[in-house]
Amino acid sequence: MTDPNFQSAIPTTPIPPAAPGVFRCAGLDVGTNSVKLLLADLTADTAERVFDTSLNTRLGEGMHAYGGRLREAPMRRTLDALDDLVAFARNNGATEIAAVGTAALRDAENREEFLQRADERFGVEIEVIPGEEEARLSYLAVRRDPHWRHLPRLIVIDVGGGSTEVIQGEPHSDQIVARLSVNLGAVRLTETYLKSDPPTIAQLAEANRVAAEGFARVSFRGGDPGEESFHIVGVGGTLTNLGAMHLNGVRDLERLHGLTLRADDLESQIERLASRSVEQRKTLPGLDPRRADIILGGAILLSHALARIHSASVDVSTRGLRWGVLYDRFLR
Repeated sequence: MTDPNFQSAIPTTPIPPAAPGVFRCAGLDVGTNSVKLLLADLTADTAERVFDTSLNTRLGEGMHAYGGRLREAPMRRTLDALDDLVAFARNNGATEIAAVGTAALRDAENREEFLQRADERFGVEIEVIPGEEEARLSYLAVRRDPHWRHLPRLIVIDVGGGSTEVIQGEPHSDQIVARLSVNLGAVRLTETYLKSDPPTIAQLAEANRVAAEGFARVSFRGGDPGEESFHIVGVGGTLTNLGAMHLNGVRDLERLHGLTLRADDLESQIERLASRSVEQRKTLPGLDPRRADIILGGAILLSHALARIHSASVDVSTRGLRWGVLYDRFLR
């Protein structure tokens, strides 16, 4: 299957139906930068990916310069994409669809207009979830995943378009001990501080200063002397793209899922991105061209999150919030 983070088209040919007795459902994540659909078959305690895609619609584009309101063009792009995704899910056997909205919809003054238009157009209620719930569901997506469910101690970093979450879980549990929501995401940091193309030295310094201040409130660490270390896992498009770049263009989700990125490698990628224009970044193997303008901002945020929790590496998860939504809503 084509890597959904690098495709914009939705298949026109039907997907094979679910096996008898298998429940097929869908999860939608309406984010600041992209909308993501997961179509999955559920059994007693597992979710099997049937189809997974991410469409960059930039719902939060220009929002903060527009008085905290969603602009018409990004709203229309996002509604068009959601309309297509919902139709695709229903036409391919999804009997239930759970949809959540995150940072852009949390902050938008006119979010009710968007939610009403979505409900009227394709009949799906989008639940705008607070940062605490977003953190819980992102953590759940990692804790329930076969790659990490056996590990006792996990910290999850979720780099979004409008915010970044750092979540520490209880050992061997779905429960969260501590979390921090930083009101900076890849889109927000780029639009506010990295305005030149490529960014100036002063802009890079300011972006790093703001990111460091944002994560300064994180009080937990990846590992303390005498204690078993936490395992660090990152979710979101920033992680997937950095992983694909690290593997020099590998775009297969299953190969990227579970990949370990070292902090030193991340710093090398930041240097490479910072010295290139957006057009030059688009030619880098593994980087989705639609993320070329915001990937540097996302990488800077990830770097400061790792530094604050004293971690030398992070694992890449290609199964983020939408997986947590399905685990929570349909696999309790």
